[in-house]
Amino acid sequence: MIQYPLTLHGTRTRVLEAGLTGPVVVLIHGLSTRADRWKGAMEHLAEQGFRAIAFDLPGHGLADKPPAFDYTSQGLATYTLAVMDALGIPEAHLVGTSLGGHVASLVAERAADRCTSLYLVAPLGLAPIAPEAGEGIRRSVRNVSIEGVRAKLQSVFIDPSLATEELIVEESRINSSPGAVTALSALGDYIVERLNGELVTDSLVRLAGDMPVGLLWGEHDRMVPLTVGEAAAEALGQGELPVMRGVGHAPYVEQPEEFVRRWIDFATQACGSPA
Repeated sequence: MIQYPLTLHGTRTRVLEAGLTGPVVVLIHGLSTRADRWKGAMEHLAEQGFRAIAFDLPGHGLADKPPAFDYTSQGLATYTLAVMDALGIPEAHLVGTSLGGHVASLVAERAADRCTSLYLVAPLGLAPIAPEAGEGIRRSVRNVSIEGVRAKLQSVFIDPSLATEELIVEESRINSSPGAVTALSALGDYIVERLNGELVTDSLVRLAGDMPVGLLWGEHDRMVPLTVGEAAAEALGQGELPVMRGVGHAPYVEQPEEFVRRWIDFATQACGSPA
């Protein structure tokens, strides 16, 4: 695993890479988290011969948090494509989770020729968010206190041992660093005020005719209910929704080896070979 800074359009990010050769898999994290969440999955992908890449979205992790950045899924999709350009990636398998799933879907919608496959892990942007749910997300991302972060992580993970005090303190410090609360608040506002007008289900139905699109949910997801995934699977004509047992909103953290096995199965069945 290596990491390095990358500056695009005046905004710096941190890139993580595992595996320097092989088919590229770009992994896009969710709201108020960072690229580190993918580390376990990236290591397993590299062991299987893939070049796995994750990066901190602007406003997150160790990336810059400029107040003038376009903190919307569209703005983050533009930045994702710029990362791919800068790293010389003509096409890649895209994996996105939560808000990152919405971002990945917009990248695929905008540049289908650069997307080998699209794999969405409990993504936002497939079904309307109820007003109370949106307000809950907005409150959560603005609460960067130790107790606020602890409550969030305890909702994300089913295994309580993953919400360590070290992770809680680290996340609280990162999400309260200069510019972070402003950036996260802007994304929270976007989710409440605009996300329902930018749903991607219809686009994914069109894309699915030419591009492999896969879904995955954690059995005990408390953030994006299984009912959303079941409705999306039906809309995409995929039959029964694939569900990982014994995990919550971040199956790639709780069971990274099983997560990678499932992704490789999807990519192999969909593409003939993930290479």
